Amino acid sequence: MSRPPRRLSRRRTVLLTATASLTALSGCSTNDQADGARAETVLQLDEASPVGVSNEFSTPVDAVGHAGRAAVRTAIDGGEGTVDGYYGPGVSAPYVVTDDAEYYCVETETVDSVAAPGYAYTVEVDSVDSFLLGPPSSVPFGDLPAHDRNAVRDALGDASLIHAPHYPPFGVTFAYASAERRERSRFVPENDGQRVEWDGELLRFAFEGERSVNVATVAVRADRVASSQREFRRAVGEERGRSIDDPSADQRAVLDEAVDSEYAESPPHSEAFATVLDALSVDGEVVPLVRYDGSWYFTHFSRAD
Repeated sequence: MSRPPRRLSRRRTVLLTATASLTALSGCSTNDQADGARAETVLQLDEASPVGVSNEFSTPVDAVGHAGRAAVRTAIDGGEGTVDGYYGPGVSAPYVVTDDAEYYCVETETVDSVAAPGYAYTVEVDSVDSFLLGPPSSVPFGDLPAHDRNAVRDALGDASLIHAPHYPPFGVTFAYASAERRERSRFVPENDGQRVEWDGELLRFAFEGERSVNVATVAVRADRVASSQREFRRAVGEERGRSIDDPSADQRAVLDEAVDSEYAESPPHSEAFATVLDALSVDGEVVPLVRYDGSWYFTHFSRAD
């Protein structure tokens, strides 16, 4: 087998997600550019350290959104957590990690869902100290019913965000399946212009509209997958990555050039490059991790203009 062509000069690239389809990355269309030139397919393999894999695929329990944080902790402790409300569990990664480096795979299941009126508001944040003549009259956050307070926290995800300088307006929807909660809410029905003082910040609620929404009950379960960063990298790699074993000399040339650099070809691809691309795909999608010569790498594909 002849060696694949040498890598062309580095060009400006537009990175695609690691799950982009190989069909889209192949650049086979003759209409990729107005002059008929075909875009290069670029492969990069960057070191996937245990810390890097942990950061990429897991979320610290304390960073889980407010709506699901308690439920995730309950699931980790061996029970089944439950999130009941308009806002979902808010787990932004498929795994969570505790302070002592225990990694868990989190799964959620909607066990019930009912329609309820939802009241949407836009909330602007001002510092109480920013008013020269004193802030306007307001209600203390602690005086709101607990379910209203939770809705605001759920919408923010991280309550500390309200202290960020010039924090932009955010949306919050108050929606409750319980008639008793709707009757006790300060925002159901609409309460345009409501002002709430919360930890030195003034929240101004502007009513946007009412619509029917789903209020769900979501079960949260957690299974431990690793007890260290290295174990976690291996577990994620085995589940979501691929291993390239015994590559040919031509395939090795492609991989070696892609490690910490890039390898690029314009279609039609050489047999070696096509084989590597096929080895890095599952059901037509590129895997995020690859093990090659005993090391783990993040896979990155891009198209160069």
